[in-house]
Amino acid sequence: MNFTDLESIMYKKGVKSLAEIARALDTTPQAVSNWKARNQIPYHIIAKVNNNKEIDTNISQNEKTDSSILPIQRGSFSDFLVILAEQLKVIVLVTFITVFLSFVYARFIEKPVYYSWATILLPENNISNLGGLSSLATQFGVNIPSSNEADLSSPSLYPELLRSRTFSEKLLKKELYSKEFGKRLPLLNILINDSKNRIIEDEYLISQAISRLNNMISFNSDPTSNFSTIGASTSEPIFSKELVEAALSELENLNRYFKSQKTTEKINFINNRINSVENELNVSELRLKEFNEKNRQASSPALKLELDRLTREMDIQKGIFLTLKQQLELAKIEEIQEASIVQVLDMPQIPFSSSNRSLKITIIFSGIFGVFFGIGIGSIRSYSNSSDISERKKLNRFKYLLRKKWKAMFNDSRFVGIICSLLILGLPFFLNYRSASPIFLGRYSLKVMIMNIFYIIFLLFFAFVYYSIRKKSSNQ
Repeated sequence: MNFTDLESIMYKKGVKSLAEIARALDTTPQAVSNWKARNQIPYHIIAKVNNNKEIDTNISQNEKTDSSILPIQRGSFSDFLVILAEQLKVIVLVTFITVFLSFVYARFIEKPVYYSWATILLPENNISNLGGLSSLATQFGVNIPSSNEADLSSPSLYPELLRSRTFSEKLLKKELYSKEFGKRLPLLNILINDSKNRIIEDEYLISQAISRLNNMISFNSDPTSNFSTIGASTSEPIFSKELVEAALSELENLNRYFKSQKTTEKINFINNRINSVENELNVSELRLKEFNEKNRQASSPALKLELDRLTREMDIQKGIFLTLKQQLELAKIEEIQEASIVQVLDMPQIPFSSSNRSLKITIIFSGIFGVFFGIGIGSIRSYSNSSDISERKKLNRFKYLLRKKWKAMFNDSRFVGIICSLLILGLPFFLNYRSASPIFLGRYSLKVMIMNIFYIIFLLFFAFVYYSIRKKSSNQ
């Protein structure tokens, strides 16, 4: 049965308008209008018409059993399939929009990030880098420990050195090539977007640059392997490669500096000890010489004992002097040794593709999201167009309450006053914020400026609403 058949049946009964049809069938005029637009009648209406004895039931059996008007159980799988079929246009449109927007964002808007890295081998144990000198020293009676003491020259401290302010400040002075500025600039100037090659001494800007640098450089150590990686993620491929190279070079320089500092202190200490022991050795030799000159034949037991004591004292001073001399030579060799204790397996290369862009994965996930989101929207539309009177009444009540509560919320002076007060209290924090790379008013970057403008507009809006509410209440 279609709507034309229903109209003819109701016309025979004397019911002509849509409003009269709605009253006769105990439904709403809007529902009758929907039946007419779709040219379909719900099954329970057909049953009501067919059970009425006063109406001609000249309806074919095929029309009564038409599958398009048979009821579908709520929540059944067939109901879900019908919703998909009815809302196919919405689902396809939403899916296309999400995929298209995701593709445009990932391909043209999202800022690419290029990752370059170097693979290095750090010593598992801090084995002494003297090599064969340790065995040579052992032959002279000098014992050298098999591992260095824990100090800043230890390569195991590389992860901590990468995060240290000393390392960052030295690295910020390195000049790197920036494609954005088209020339080589100190890293500090690049990070704060300063195209002028000038010396910057502002501590705030330096701290901001160090924070950005720490987010760019990473150190990854695989517990299952002896190799580690030092990488850098930036918006330019050449800049990423040069940043890793500069980090490696500065780490080696720091390592040599701390190592040289320790060796220099050791040499100074040994030289002081040599001078002191040499004086004592000279005194011992002089005493022994004077004793031998006075006692050419030490025949008495007392003279022999004194001779043994002087000889033993001279031998002790001589042994200490020789040991210190050997240690001094080893320290000098260690001081001039410039070979790096860190072995680089793979030097950093220029990355040819960004590490944060994957169009295939983006399109797949956005497509899946679009399908489910479209099904959700289609289900809501299908539910809102339902011919069930009770369900439509609930939806209408929801819309009415939503409009009413939304309007009442902005007519509540306490609600608006609290929000306005909080916005006023937070205004100084937003206005006093200083960007690392100021563009506007010498304080704000573009993002911060836009944020402050919207914040002020939001504040003025709530202040105007609050003023309107108070004025209305005073007039009443």
